Amino acid sequence: MESDSSSDSLRLQLRRAVEDCSSRGLFFAAKWAAEQLCSLTEDTRLDSTTLTTPTLKGRLRGAAAETEASTTTTITSEMATEWNRIDDEEKDQTAFAKCLFDLRELDRAAYCLRDCTGPRAVFLRLYARFLSREKKKKTGDQQQQQQEDNRNCVDRDLVAIRDELLNYDKQDAFCTYLLATVQLALGQRSEARAACLRSVQQYEYNWSAWLLLESCMDPRHQSIDKLDAELPRGSSWMRHAFMAHVLLELLTTTTTTHTPVQSAEDFAVHYRVLEQLLPQSMFVIGLRAVRHYNMREFEEAGRLFAQLQQLDPYRLELSDIHSNILFVMEDRARLSELAHRCAELDRFRPETCCVIGNYYSLRKEHEKAVGYFQRALQLDRNYLAAWTLMGHEFIELKNTAAAIDAYRHAVDVDERDYRAWYGLGKTYEMLNMPHYACNYYSRAAALRPYDSRMWCALGNCYELVGSVQRTQAIACYRRALAGSAECEALAIGRLAKLHEDDDDRSKAAYYYQLLYEHAVKNTGVNATGPFVDSGASGVAAEQDELAAACLFLAAFEHDRGNTHAAHRYLAQVVDGASQQRADEAKAVMRAISSDKTTE
Repeated sequence: MESDSSSDSLRLQLRRAVEDCSSRGLFFAAKWAAEQLCSLTEDTRLDSTTLTTPTLKGRLRGAAAETEASTTTTITSEMATEWNRIDDEEKDQTAFAKCLFDLRELDRAAYCLRDCTGPRAVFLRLYARFLSREKKKKTGDQQQQQQEDNRNCVDRDLVAIRDELLNYDKQDAFCTYLLATVQLALGQRSEARAACLRSVQQYEYNWSAWLLLESCMDPRHQSIDKLDAELPRGSSWMRHAFMAHVLLELLTTTTTTHTPVQSAEDFAVHYRVLEQLLPQSMFVIGLRAVRHYNMREFEEAGRLFAQLQQLDPYRLELSDIHSNILFVMEDRARLSELAHRCAELDRFRPETCCVIGNYYSLRKEHEKAVGYFQRALQLDRNYLAAWTLMGHEFIELKNTAAAIDAYRHAVDVDERDYRAWYGLGKTYEMLNMPHYACNYYSRAAALRPYDSRMWCALGNCYELVGSVQRTQAIACYRRALAGSAECEALAIGRLAKLHEDDDDRSKAAYYYQLLYEHAVKNTGVNATGPFVDSGASGVAAEQDELAAACLFLAAFEHDRGNTHAAHRYLAQVVDGASQQRADEAKAVMRAISSDKTTE
């Protein structure tokens, strides 16, 4: 496919994609292409810098042409002409089958096309069979289905569809995409990945094929550079859309070839191309919003989601992520507004159920929240967010068995979901099973190596295991200090206490001093005055820990002969800490004064 050279050419390609995908029942891909088509403005101009491949530092570009040539199945013009002729001869039968397909009479649609041999009809027939199987599986006996899954039974229907596609001699890009879908359902991930690459190289505008390609790979363990080299070089903006989508997940994760900084730089390169080409696209704005969400920049992410809502108030895509942001920000009013709006639009969308579940969770009505997450899963068994959030609700309800089941389903859907691994660790920690908890926290930390919460949780579990794991606990808390600042005070305090227990007073004093400086910088403590008493229980606990740090530092400075510094620390404890800590400080003051008198 030749590279687009004008906005008219791009519009033509997108219009053709809408028609091609719609005629085959790929409604999501058709909607995506139509959305990008409508976001093109009259003044959109495509030049060589917009559609050519940008230079990325340290990238493997030389093998791109060789890789593409070795993996693409060549479809000659004669083959395409012949396939189109057969499709035209069968278009009446295909049109009737498509009407049945749209009415969800899937088995009838497949039967109607039993004698057709053109690629369009064969795709529609086998796709109808595949969706019919999924529908029966969804509405069938769940207990029987679970027993079959446990026995690892081979799905004969899927195997039959796969074999027919493999032996089909008119396999176009859409049949190849369907083959990849079936192979992935059979657990043949590497074969599905290869089929996806062939499909997008033959036909680039099927967004569903790109998303399936993402499902076939694990960016944390596969080279992003190699993947980028394998992608088609024709209409390169589709490659940019895919790479930006993939790199979103890597912004806080270290891979074998990428650090979060490199991922952020590469995302910016791909996103810049999309922003120049489709500045008003809700897909492009959504990419930016999710980027800020993944970076935990909730204020900016919330602003962008509000912009999306203003551009299209009837759009439900990404509303579940928007509700997560409002939940974390504890913005009950806006979350309530979002929940009511989604319910009015479509109560039977998984995203709507997730939004309403988050709303009830924020109101501490956890039973109702569980009910809505379960409803979301009835609508979509593989809806990852519902499994994870339902696990969180069961934790709040102290139903550990149900929480474990929900989290395990979440990692079955996507083993890259760090929230589910973290939830499993937390659940087993509640059950006083720290060895199991350590395993799951380790999985979460591997997925989010720059998230201090993961490392602090893992360090705490190592402490629970016993003194034999103290070295690992110290290493985890140190690793937490290299990540986000959310748990910085916790990590510093635990490091100080561990070194104090090990009788390493110099290191303990170092970390206690860091804790004191952190308090000076971030709380109501100042270098000469007392602690600020806010009355909150959480703050009171922090103040007690800070008072203990001051007492240790006072003793440490006194032993070094620095009585002035020791009195400064003790004065803060006497003036602002609890009565018990103040009495301890006064006792130390009297001991120091007694030592001076004796001298």
